[in-house]
Amino acid sequence: MQNKKIRIGVIPAAGAGKRMGYLGQVLLKTMFPLEDKPIIRHIVDKMGEVGIKEVYIIVHYQKEKIMEYFKEVEKDLVPKIHFIYQSELNGIANAILLTEKHIKEPFLVSLGDDVTITKSLSNLVDMFYSNNALVVEGVVKEDKKEVMQRTNCLELSNEGKILRIIEKPKEPITNLRGCGLYIFHQDIFNYIKKTPTSKIRNEVEITDTIDLAAKEGKAYGAMINGTNININTMDDLLEAWVKLKQLREN
Repeated sequence: MQNKKIRIGVIPAAGAGKRMGYLGQVLLKTMFPLEDKPIIRHIVDKMGEVGIKEVYIIVHYQKEKIMEYFKEVEKDLVPKIHFIYQSELNGIANAILLTEKHIKEPFLVSLGDDVTITKSLSNLVDMFYSNNALVVEGVVKEDKKEVMQRTNCLELSNEGKILRIIEKPKEPITNLRGCGLYIFHQDIFNYIKKTPTSKIRNEVEITDTIDLAAKEGKAYGAMINGTNININTMDDLLEAWVKLKQLREN
């Protein structure tokens, strides 16, 4: 396998987390505590573990809190942190597009409320480079229909190509859930610009962008060697605590 790395990370972290009850009213979701660190710190640390040197964090709601936190812990971080302000909350794809002028090489994206608990992401990197992919999305098996209905589901070929991907399906077509964890070639910016605005949410959905790439045979899904939890409820947050503790004990 060719020794290629991913050096740049992006974390869309502009949302408020209003579905999290009282805690979501006083703190942005990505700053919720997970063990002794906020969720986003775990994401940054994981990026540092896989060799990422620079991370662009997209901010909006309570941006001062997240910027102050990273200023305080700057000396303990591996990647260098940059902030980009998203003035209009018009979708994850548009948030990623804000980094276009800064990124000229493949990059990893992890959503700010998406916790991936794994010892390694090397299989995603390997799949990306071995297939000259435009995108590789992390995938897990999902047994809970209600979780699939608020995330997405996809269908893969035997080689891992994404055949179909559906955002927030009423009736999931498989038990494979796409995670908020992606590796993109820099050409993805052109695909984002071609992605139509969702009629349901009036946003540009990154799932729709990936679907455009899938129709050209350039999108792949790689199984996560571990657990992925999209934090939407307090139960999700508690589950992430438990899974993270289990990983550390094994």
